[in-house]
Amino acid sequence: MSEHSTTGPDDRRRLAELLGPVVEDAGLFLEDVSLKPSGSGLVLQVLVDLPEDSTGSVDLDRVAEVARAVSETLDRTDPVPGSAYELEVSSPGATRELTERRHWKRSVGRLVRVTPVEGEKFTARLLEVGDDGVVLQRSHQAKKGMAPKLLEPETWAFDAVRRAKVEVEFTD
Repeated sequence: MSEHSTTGPDDRRRLAELLGPVVEDAGLFLEDVSLKPSGSGLVLQVLVDLPEDSTGSVDLDRVAEVARAVSETLDRTDPVPGSAYELEVSSPGATRELTERRHWKRSVGRLVRVTPVEGEKFTARLLEVGDDGVVLQRSHQAKKGMAPKLLEPETWAFDAVRRAKVEVEFTD
């Protein structure tokens, strides 16, 4: 849950218990739920993603479908008694931060920007995800215009990575 959220642990758990099955019935994963102040009201943010073993991203039709189902459930249960709120249902962006093992698993094959606990930032291809870490493959371009050379895959423990984020790739 983000640091600017007004959702307490009990509220978050209650909302997740209410909305988790609705999101799962739509074939998605409930990534996060939070209630935040916005102007004179509140925004109930629901973040959904594909299941861990899926590749690709959540398309807008699926987000709209799950938003309707979530809205219907909320209308029946009044989860924020006495408060008006706006519902926002979204999915992680193309450049999502990799904070949990499941995020890494969903990003196998993608380029990731890694900030290690020690050393310089680097970009590498995510090859595989294990229980304790990941296998990354960097590339080196000797001269501009030349094809990059793939370096040997490296194993990185999760606790050796301070921060990681998916990079957007542009192809020719």
